[in-house]
Amino acid sequence: MKILFVGSLTEGQTSHMRMEILKELGHDVLPLSTQIYWDTAHMVSRRLQQSVGYGPIIEKINDDLIDAVIRVRPDVVWAEKQEYFRPEVLRDISSRGVKLIHYTPDPYFSLSWKQTKFLDACLPLYDCLVTSKTYELEDYKKVNPCIVYMPLGFAEKVHRPIFPDDLKLRDLYESDVSFLGGWEPRREKYLSQLANEIEGSLKVWGYGWDFLKDGRWTPRRWWGMKRNSGGEPFKIEKDPVLAGCIQGNEVYGDHYAWALSGAKINIGFLRTICPEQHTTRTFEIPACGSLLLADRSDEHLEFFKEGEDADFFSSADEMVDKVKYYLGNETERARIARNGYNRCMTSGYSYKAILEHTLDEMRCMGIF
Repeated sequence: MKILFVGSLTEGQTSHMRMEILKELGHDVLPLSTQIYWDTAHMVSRRLQQSVGYGPIIEKINDDLIDAVIRVRPDVVWAEKQEYFRPEVLRDISSRGVKLIHYTPDPYFSLSWKQTKFLDACLPLYDCLVTSKTYELEDYKKVNPCIVYMPLGFAEKVHRPIFPDDLKLRDLYESDVSFLGGWEPRREKYLSQLANEIEGSLKVWGYGWDFLKDGRWTPRRWWGMKRNSGGEPFKIEKDPVLAGCIQGNEVYGDHYAWALSGAKINIGFLRTICPEQHTTRTFEIPACGSLLLADRSDEHLEFFKEGEDADFFSSADEMVDKVKYYLGNETERARIARNGYNRCMTSGYSYKAILEHTLDEMRCMGIF
């Protein structure tokens, strides 16, 4: 198939990974990156256009989409997290015989600030909607009966056991325990307890953690934290112990794999602002050869056997106790990490296996 793939296509983004996998599967894939328009815009301009639903970026996205369709004549437009397509543009594309697929790895109906009037209007127009959120399947079915569940996964070429040759980099990314992800109040509480109770090293990469170092209040910082808090109380104040664990913002590509591979144990928090059941880290951590210690959920327990392929917790105390146990029992830690890696390799958790299955399901549904 000839696929026009629309998404955030910078290195390290999962959309880019899925696009590359579709190429590996033998499809003629043509990229159209839209996120770059938002990333290069001034914050005020970006917020204003997204709020009012009008502006040069939104017009550019829609103009580039229809121009690309006319130019390359794809069989399919595969759109990832495209919140600002105009319905009339999709109707035009559909009238040309092009199939329309939309996928988002994020929750949509569960978070009001994720929703846009454009995507609300466009969801019924797609030939198929793809979601990674089982808890939103019924919401999708109410607006479009053609829905496919596709779990998250890992990219074999990116997420693999790997260590930097440079000794300084290796030292930077090695740790006893690490967490890669954004700030949330519960995550702060759990990691603060962990940092204060274990003797080993804890390293944290991700957005929103800087306030722990300076305790400085700013409107932008407060608003971002409020949106990600899910209504949980939070304080903008220093935490000298946990601040010493903060390594920096998000890391991508090999740096991301180095951080996961370099940690004996990686924490896999689920988000509390929505009923999350699994994340990309659910698979990326064991695929990098590290022990996954994650929030206990039904889907986590389906993907990995507790105490055999990964381990789980339901409270901060249980998380800390298990970290202490595995840091003191290296043979057991390594055994479970190895089992988790093998489970990823043999159970169809890679993006390649997942996309093959998803495309087959769409064929059976008569979409292609």
